[in-house]
Amino acid sequence: MLSKKALNIHQSISWFTDGKILAHPTEGIWGLGCNALDFDAYSKLFLLKKRDKKKSFILLCRSLESIKKYTETLSLEDETLLNNAWPGPVTFVINYNSSVPIHLKNSTGKLAFRVSNHYPIKALLKEFDGLFVSTSANLSGEPPIDSPQKILDFFANDNLAYYDEKLGSEMKPSTIIDLESKKILRR
Repeated sequence: MLSKKALNIHQSISWFTDGKILAHPTEGIWGLGCNALDFDAYSKLFLLKKRDKKKSFILLCRSLESIKKYTETLSLEDETLLNNAWPGPVTFVINYNSSVPIHLKNSTGKLAFRVSNHYPIKALLKEFDGLFVSTSANLSGEPPIDSPQKILDFFANDNLAYYDEKLGSEMKPSTIIDLESKKILRR
């Protein structure tokens, strides 16, 4: 029997658009996400994960073009690098601009963005052209939880459901690169 918390794509979009948290498959691990532009949902996700508010989340977007409205102007070299890496399992930390909502701003002046090539995420973002948080499904600092049912059981939260799709074939979280310095922050 399918769980009431197992959502198809349209239900998933409605769920997180309503300010709720969505467990979702990524390229390699299960993630927790929400509409990043929704302050209340964003705050709920920090509480759920018991994450330090000084640590930002990765933001998924449908394309480089949709990210540009939130970033400082990119050089041609940086745009080329991003276009060569995306879509794919690579996250870039990029300087943000003044249009970023206050609750997303941090002391570094940078946010982590990714354009996924994982079909379920691409389908989700085809219908939602905003910023979607993606963070590993776990308590901060703990190993990722490896199945939707275990995620629901562990967090036991009425505002949590899962996008009923498959994980990608990557065996680890995305690589993270600082776009400005080109330094690899996580392999």
